[in-house]
Amino acid sequence: MKREQLVWLLAVAAGATPLLEKGQGAEYQGLRFGLDGKFKISVFEDLHFGEAQSTEWGPEQDRKTIKVVNSILDNEPTNLAILNGDLITGEDVALDNGTLYLDQVLSPLLERKIPWASAYGNHDHSRTLSTQKLMEREQSIGGKLAYTKSMVWGEDHDIGTSNYYVPVYSSTGGGNPTLKLLLWFFDSKAGRQFGKTGPDGKDVSMTDWVDPKVSTIHALTHSGYGQLTAQVVAWFNLENAAIKQDFQRVIPSLAFVHIPVHATWSFQQKGGLRSAQAPGINEEIIGHQANTCVGDECNYNGNDTPFMQALVGTEGLIAVFSGHDHGIDWCMKWSATKPLPSNTPATGNNLNLCFGRHTGYGGYGKWTRGARQILLDESLIDNRELETWIRLENGKVSGHVMLNETYGKDKYPVVTKTYIGEVEEEEGKGETARAESVKLFGECGPATKTVTVRVDGGTCGTKGV
Repeated sequence: MKREQLVWLLAVAAGATPLLEKGQGAEYQGLRFGLDGKFKISVFEDLHFGEAQSTEWGPEQDRKTIKVVNSILDNEPTNLAILNGDLITGEDVALDNGTLYLDQVLSPLLERKIPWASAYGNHDHSRTLSTQKLMEREQSIGGKLAYTKSMVWGEDHDIGTSNYYVPVYSSTGGGNPTLKLLLWFFDSKAGRQFGKTGPDGKDVSMTDWVDPKVSTIHALTHSGYGQLTAQVVAWFNLENAAIKQDFQRVIPSLAFVHIPVHATWSFQQKGGLRSAQAPGINEEIIGHQANTCVGDECNYNGNDTPFMQALVGTEGLIAVFSGHDHGIDWCMKWSATKPLPSNTPATGNNLNLCFGRHTGYGGYGKWTRGARQILLDESLIDNRELETWIRLENGKVSGHVMLNETYGKDKYPVVTKTYIGEVEEEEGKGETARAESVKLFGECGPATKTVTVRVDGGTCGTKGV
């Protein structure tokens, strides 16, 4: 059996949409660059629907979140919406209604017929919320608008659910367009295992990194097909290599994963973060992948190293986009020549690592809500260039930058911090607004390695475990 046939077979078996082949002839109805050569993405992070559902303010937060999404979509017409983790606060919902919150999450997209794709986050994994069921719900109510899939076969608690890619094709070519861009999605897991409790009756934790088993292609174990394993080359890398072989060129790409990799923490703490070179809010210590936790004490274990190595080793990968940390929304250039302290790998092939803006009114933090926008140009992506900014719920734009060869050296206006219902804070002013924010919502403050945060306006919890 030819490799192309096998990849097709495995993709179909896993529920994937195989790439178009040259000369296919059918009129393609999927994602394409516009006639102007542009493709626009809106990234919604940390929506946290269903939080504190039994209170009066919980449902009100969901209504406010829908207003945020509507405002952003009104200001930013888009080709694709990405729901980059923590769609739902899973620990607060019941078995019989958890997935139904998706109807609210998706309503602004369905009304506008905007396609979307999801990468699940730690709060989407809980004892009462199944990401497999979330995916099925997305597909059932979205139909062709829903691009969320699972391409790597395995147990949800082991490898997660949302590991897949989505192709984007050229503006020209009619029914035979050219493959121009790949969008990769990864499940960073964490949270709790669905439907399980331990001997002590407590929920069972999940690991908080992109699992090494995503480094294998799992075929179905029946109907004569075995298991193809690639212990060294990641599933991600293997698929990239196969696509490069088929198309005889590097395909530019972006990646989306909810919990950021450790390199972002190294850059923030030891890499010389400067507000003019990496504009954005920087209001908390980054909670990253790969932690071993005992009680409230968490320490980095390095288990996201294979994933980071796969990312920096991917030709054509322009940027990786994460959420999770509600008080962070900058982009960093992971230098190919200047090593990051305390990180493996130390250098990053000039890969851009970006955070989005906290979108939902559920979840901790009083910073103005918003969503990252990504504008891609067919003529620039081969040079690993894109334009990106944060559109805020109040209609303003924050942190507008060009991710190109000189990003990280270029200087941009320092971002002005704003809070919900408060005045702007700039040049050290606005402390009254900050104090009022803390008074209203509390501030548990950062610990040394685990960021302890306000999660419901009245109690404290940890966001990263």
